[in-house]
Amino acid sequence: MPGRIQFFGIGILSWVTWLPAVGAILLLFFNRAKNNSIRGFANMWIVLCFLISIPLLTGLGGRGIGYDRAYGGLQFIEDHDWIPLIGARYQLGVDGLSLMLVMLTTLLGVISVICSWAYIREKGREKEYYIMLLLLQSGMLGAFVSADLFLFFVFWEVMLVPMYFLIGIWGGKNRLYSAIKFFLYTLVGSVVMLLAVLKLFFIFPDVVKAQRPAVEATARQLAASSVADPERRGQVNEGMLNMALDAMKRADGMDPQTNRSLPAGYVHSSFNITAMTAVPMFPFHTWLPDAHYDAPTAGSVILAGVLLKMGTYGFMRFSLPMFPDAAKDPTVRKVMVVLAIVGIIYGALVAMAQKDVKKLIAYSSVSHLGFVMLGLFAFNPNGINGAVMQMINHGISTGALFMLAGILYERRHTYEIAEFGGLASVMPTFSTIFLIVTLSSLGLPLMNNFIGEFLTIRGAFEAKVLWGAFAAVGIILGAAYMLWLYQRVFFGPMTNKANESLRDLDAREAWQFAPLIFLIFWIGIYPKPVLSYIEPQTNVVVAQVEPDYFKNAAQRPQIAEQQ
Repeated sequence: MPGRIQFFGIGILSWVTWLPAVGAILLLFFNRAKNNSIRGFANMWIVLCFLISIPLLTGLGGRGIGYDRAYGGLQFIEDHDWIPLIGARYQLGVDGLSLMLVMLTTLLGVISVICSWAYIREKGREKEYYIMLLLLQSGMLGAFVSADLFLFFVFWEVMLVPMYFLIGIWGGKNRLYSAIKFFLYTLVGSVVMLLAVLKLFFIFPDVVKAQRPAVEATARQLAASSVADPERRGQVNEGMLNMALDAMKRADGMDPQTNRSLPAGYVHSSFNITAMTAVPMFPFHTWLPDAHYDAPTAGSVILAGVLLKMGTYGFMRFSLPMFPDAAKDPTVRKVMVVLAIVGIIYGALVAMAQKDVKKLIAYSSVSHLGFVMLGLFAFNPNGINGAVMQMINHGISTGALFMLAGILYERRHTYEIAEFGGLASVMPTFSTIFLIVTLSSLGLPLMNNFIGEFLTIRGAFEAKVLWGAFAAVGIILGAAYMLWLYQRVFFGPMTNKANESLRDLDAREAWQFAPLIFLIFWIGIYPKPVLSYIEPQTNVVVAQVEPDYFKNAAQRPQIAEQQ
């Protein structure tokens, strides 16, 4: 079994998940007056959290290998009893999808701490700020590595609290309103999910025994289809088998012994509402612009880069695999696709009307995540692969855009586009980085967003030509509002004398963009390694919602062949 790494008898996923929380606890013992020590420790600890996640990809030589793409499925599995009364377990594992999101989370965690230096010195309460960032990191990582539904819900709830405080204490002038709005929206979604989770746990305690043979056969078929190496497709991935069993035993049809049927439509709708609120999809999006606008820069980076992915991840991890029949219901699918397309167009049009840098970027997220949802409900490999790539790339590009907006605010204490103009002449390094990220965000070929948008549109056209046509309109509108933003801020005459003395990026500010710019070009030029991690899991999702798709072996996508 690949993917087993331990330190001192504790699995690596537990280390990755809980190490940030340990750092938060240690910060409690620091003297709040010693800000340099607090800042130094927070930086050191968050870098350590990133470094300890790297063996998930690379392995540790003789002490364990990294994630095996040829094997696929869940790996690095940890499974322990937790709450036997309801059948909840402390069960961790990562597949290619969650592994990419874990690495993105730990990387953005480092960057969010570094980009906070100037802002948090001005705002104060550095000790509490870094504690909240570290607790938020643990919550997000725990959600991505959870292989148990109840454990996922617990981590989902944990991450909402520190984000509420980050917005409410260190945010902008309307921070309390934005924090409460964020918390209420996500709390309502969480309550709906909790009811669905409890229903799943308590209604079917004995379904597994009655249905295990059929469930195992289906799970083995799915596991085999997820293995990328043709020579190993006959082998069953233990992790994928456990995950499929765990999902099916709580969501599958009817218990013949008790004749009790699970109202799958109700539970599926509950999961959908929660995920749609978290994405957020139109019309559940109204909390996002306010939260982004008033969040500190690090909060916006994490919100855009990671938290918004919880909703789309929830669709891929739970909603679609557990309720494939409900998901592919023609009415449900049509509603989801229409809302996704409306989100693409609406988000782009509203972004074009914004007079504020940060709100423009926030509404661009609504549009970009509409592409993700459209790709998911295309129900084909191109669409779902594109959706996952878009999740990753949106975190990179939009996270960088919010960092750039934060630097503008630190210089001028305003986000108003009209307050700028002609900045290219006084901030050449800043304007160059902003141009790279802008071109990345609008999907220029050889940059990261191009591959995600291309696959998503290709998948949409494969499902229905009209869907792809609407998505293509969204691409054009996206280019329009991003280029308009860049032109207004960096070109033209410098009419505001306050901009003449603006300083360019210092070394710290410039270097914090280095890993993101590297990923922008690396994924854009050579996306194959990333696709090779995510394709096996996306194939499983397609096989669950469209079982006949892979019936003909010639139809199997070859996007990410193993090297």
